[in-house]
Amino acid sequence: MRRPLLFTLLFTLPLSPACDGDPSKEADEGVTYRDGSEGGPTSGERGSVKITEVLWSGAVRGDSDRDQRDIFIEIRNESARGINLSGWRLDIEGPAANTLRIPDNDVVLETGEHLIIAATNARCFPDAEIVMPELRLPDGDPFSITLMDADERLIEGVGNAEALPFAGGWDYVHSRSMERVELMFGGEGFFPQAWHFYTPAAVDVPNNDRIAPDCAAHTLASPGRPNSPDYSGAYASGSLE
Repeated sequence: MRRPLLFTLLFTLPLSPACDGDPSKEADEGVTYRDGSEGGPTSGERGSVKITEVLWSGAVRGDSDRDQRDIFIEIRNESARGINLSGWRLDIEGPAANTLRIPDNDVVLETGEHLIIAATNARCFPDAEIVMPELRLPDGDPFSITLMDADERLIEGVGNAEALPFAGGWDYVHSRSMERVELMFGGEGFFPQAWHFYTPAAVDVPNNDRIAPDCAAHTLASPGRPNSPDYSGAYASGSLE
């Protein structure tokens, strides 16, 4: 007697709204992605866009004029399509929490390209694509940065809000950026081994060509460029996993 009863119950349950045969309703109720085809921001996927360099210790103009507010964050597109970062979010944790929205812009970051988000373009980084005067990073205190797309999807996280910066700093002569190791097997941004100090190139590679000329001697960074070699001398990017 149990089998007929179960058969009857299964086939008299009402259909869920997602199965009413109307594909337009299913699309509305599912997860959608912005592709940028109608303008505005695009969505991202975790790991497809990376924070590849952070100058948190400020830039130096001349031989001693350091401005700790003259900082930048470099982002690289490792996805297979161009993206627009309008409305994407930067969550900065440290001594004080701060949430920033990347302003509306028409910059399309193509595959493999770098984008510079700077606090100002009036000093050492005049070619920054995005200027956010409210961008602040602690000067040597712990911090982390989390990048989320315009739809609040987690994309990338770097640093540690409970540990000292992984690399970079000011030695009273030079200010060096914190650079992502270019050849790293699954190197997550939250792990210190994924980062190194800016190092002078072993060959003649002009890593300072997007730094103002009067800042290049003492501001050691590679904004908008592939990072300087790490201790292994590796330049190649990507993962061999």
